[in-house]
Amino acid sequence: MYFPKDMTFQYFFFETYPGYFLQVLPVALAAAGIWYALRRRGGRRAPVGRTLWECAFVGYLTGLICLVALLRVIQVLWYFLLYHGESGLRLFWFDGNFDLIPDFWNRLGDGETIGNLLLFLPFGVLYPLSHPGASWRRTMLAGWACMAAVELLQPIFGRAFDVNDVILNALSVAASTLAFFLLRKALTKGKGPDGAG
Repeated sequence: MYFPKDMTFQYFFFETYPGYFLQVLPVALAAAGIWYALRRRGGRRAPVGRTLWECAFVGYLTGLICLVALLRVIQVLWYFLLYHGESGLRLFWFDGNFDLIPDFWNRLGDGETIGNLLLFLPFGVLYPLSHPGASWRRTMLAGWACMAAVELLQPIFGRAFDVNDVILNALSVAASTLAFFLLRKALTKGKGPDGAG
């Protein structure tokens, strides 16, 4: 497909997966920064390391919600900021559909399938790091609850509830959670009683 020279940035920023990520990144970083400021203001301060993991988790969740539910709204705002005009993009409220037939195995190599697998991988790592004492069961349940809530939000914002996304996101949460806890167990087992390896 041919794009005029002056439209290259606009196409990349608004219509590609890296562009989607770049659009939500400032919002996610702002949320993490606000969380950090709020956590450091309180009288009882958590250790800095834990606070930073919490900020990473808050930023990740914010970015996740922006990507899967609020992306069109963010695109309209970015277009206004960059081009000082209306984008022509339409917002559809309560206009999403429901795809309840699983068939992701027919499109395993496409970008959407890979994106759905990658989308929830950080959850299984960031949740236990930001919630000390969280078990693998609690982490997995929290990830699945978050995934279900995000997926149910999508039809409100004119996007689809897709059972394929649910399955792939659930597998992603399970894989990252199990990998994190198995690795952590292996690392702590390798340490001596005094904590030295």
